[in-house]
Amino acid sequence: MFRISLIKIIFLFSLLASCSAWAQDGRKRILDSTGNPIPHAVIQVDGLKPFQVSSTGELEAELPSGKSVMVFALGFDSHRFTWQEWGSLEEIILKEKTGALQEVVVAATRTDRTVEDLPLPVTVLTSEQVQETGGLRLSEVLREQTGLHISSDHGAGLQMQGLDSDYILILLDGEPLIGRTAGTFDLDRISVSNIERIEILRGPSSAIYGSEAMAGVVNIITKANKETKKVDLGLRHRSFNTWNPYAELGFNSEKWRVSGMYDYLRSEGFDLTPETVGQTQNPFAAQTAQLKVTRVFSPKWELSLFSRGYLETSSGQMQSGVSETLLGMENFRRDFNLNPTLRFKPSEKWLFTLRGMSSQFSTQSDTRFMADGASFDFQEFRQFYHRTEQQTDFQFDSKNLFTLGVGHLLETVEATRYDEVNRFDAGYFFVQHQWDPSPKINIVTGLRGDLHSQFGGRLSPKVAGQFKFSDKFSWQASLGAGFKAPDFRQMLLNFNNAASGYYVFGANLAEEGIARLQQEGLVARVLIEPETLGNLQAESSWALNTGFRWKPSSKALLVVNAYRNQIENLIETAPIAQLVTGQNAFSYFNVRSVITQGVEADFSMTLSNTLWVSAGYAFLDTRDTQVLDRIDAGELFKRNAQNITSRFTRSDYGGLFNRSRHSGNVKINYSEPITGIDWSLRGIYRGKFGFADLNGNLILDDPSEYASGWLSVNLTATKTFSNGLFFEAGATNLLNTLTPAQPNNPGRVLFLGTRIPFANLIN
Repeated sequence: MFRISLIKIIFLFSLLASCSAWAQDGRKRILDSTGNPIPHAVIQVDGLKPFQVSSTGELEAELPSGKSVMVFALGFDSHRFTWQEWGSLEEIILKEKTGALQEVVVAATRTDRTVEDLPLPVTVLTSEQVQETGGLRLSEVLREQTGLHISSDHGAGLQMQGLDSDYILILLDGEPLIGRTAGTFDLDRISVSNIERIEILRGPSSAIYGSEAMAGVVNIITKANKETKKVDLGLRHRSFNTWNPYAELGFNSEKWRVSGMYDYLRSEGFDLTPETVGQTQNPFAAQTAQLKVTRVFSPKWELSLFSRGYLETSSGQMQSGVSETLLGMENFRRDFNLNPTLRFKPSEKWLFTLRGMSSQFSTQSDTRFMADGASFDFQEFRQFYHRTEQQTDFQFDSKNLFTLGVGHLLETVEATRYDEVNRFDAGYFFVQHQWDPSPKINIVTGLRGDLHSQFGGRLSPKVAGQFKFSDKFSWQASLGAGFKAPDFRQMLLNFNNAASGYYVFGANLAEEGIARLQQEGLVARVLIEPETLGNLQAESSWALNTGFRWKPSSKALLVVNAYRNQIENLIETAPIAQLVTGQNAFSYFNVRSVITQGVEADFSMTLSNTLWVSAGYAFLDTRDTQVLDRIDAGELFKRNAQNITSRFTRSDYGGLFNRSRHSGNVKINYSEPITGIDWSLRGIYRGKFGFADLNGNLILDDPSEYASGWLSVNLTATKTFSNGLFFEAGATNLLNTLTPAQPNNPGRVLFLGTRIPFANLIN
């Protein structure tokens, strides 16, 4: 497989080296410093209505005459030309901003605001940065970001600031995605083929988004068509016979903007335990379809509709260790989202936004004895979520922006092992004040109130501020609090994913579930005795973030953020049993008092017009304060290899499971000027982490309980021609590092891909 894929890569780059840019027709084009078009550039004459360029960076409209022309694009330095200068130019080169501080962010305050004006730790990934990872799914993009880890706990879950996916809100175009398996949203459900940018907000955002945003928010912004017409077809192939064809369609007029996407992903999966029956990742096929329609009625009124559907099917086999009989598994997941939004802007000071959101998510898992087709296990899960929200923004003056939101949500859940339909209702409000008392100071304060039909009422406040010492250095700090009750999934879920072969049991059902798997011979070893988990309690928390942005020169940027989260009754997820396939069974338990704290730093520098480097480092310290109290009181003991007993010390304690103390990345980007090929070499490191409680004391203390640290070396090469034709090739995990404690890592993966803009070629 490696040799065949390598031949494909050599063939592709032979093709790239022999190709040259297609002839141009003399139109003015907006390019970056490497000669690539900037499709989102905007041209404006004397402050009049701006003109958008095409996907090839060309200005197709005829400009009205004037005194000056301004050219600008997000992430690039703007440039103003006199009318005489403009007339003599055929190509306009914009210089990229270091760190892209001018990127507009929506998720942080639910209003448009640039990164440099935010008193919050925010990272923006552009479509080019997404593209350079070579990823097909969101997990493959986020795993390369500083301080973010992808955990293999019942899906590709995200970990941020030492907190699990339960505390991270995933938004798609500003609306929350549902369908969590006991709190974890599987990032592999999100295709990246039509992502415009990704906003990553670190730190508590409960003041505007609720309890699911205690650790942060990830907002995925999909592409909105800005061209007159668009027809892009793409195809990607990677190891394990994985194919990913996709299409993007759209058209744009004065009153209508329409864009659509279809993505199909099929894979034969992979197997990390060939000595046993069944694969670690079973064969699957997934389809994603998306449609965005916007109707502009007038400068004051605008209506948009977003819809998305996802369907995944998978199948696989397992062997019962008791009877050595084969089990066949069939599984599907599907979800559908429909989000209408109405905006009314009666004046420059007022903006009214009415949002609706309806989502359905369902799973079905059917496991049967292959010999006679008799049922071994059958499970269904259905979730419905509806939210209506009205947001009002009032720009009191140039220094004060007030936001008020009110909303209602309804959620119902049905499952095979639930006696009845579970229904939750909640009302909420949020208020926010953005205050810029001077050019050097900006402050954001907010408060959210929730009234839940089962968990009662709670308030989540937050305050954040920034002081700009100069244009090169600014300091930010934020403080927030939150409350989170255990949901019915964490208590009552009984779930099996046939595609990956893992099980998840709610705390109330863990003992029964593990006993059943043991009877069928599917358990290799028990990691945590389920009867010790206990009843789940509600959580409360507060968090502090502080850091700075320093731009020592126009070519360098350093961003540092330090944080501390303190949570009472943290609901922790961990493997409680290892299965014969190498996968795990998971459940939940409370950790009485938890602290996660650390520092994250990112440095980027432009060495030349063709070479950029960046590096990131994250230090994480986690601790269960109750364990530390018991250690200090001399209540905990250990035994060494000679069976000699001694008291625990603090240095023996490894903190919370599945957290790496050290992690980091190094990235080198080079644009080769002769062939126009863009190279991206990345090294991603994750330090050792505790993966299981092997000695049964519920404490990470034994060297055998740690998974070794690992390094993934990834390489991507891309070529974009002047007409928009795109090629990519590369590999992830070139060193073929295997991580048994993280079964979502298949080892080395090679890939090829292309995207063809048919609308441009026809023109």
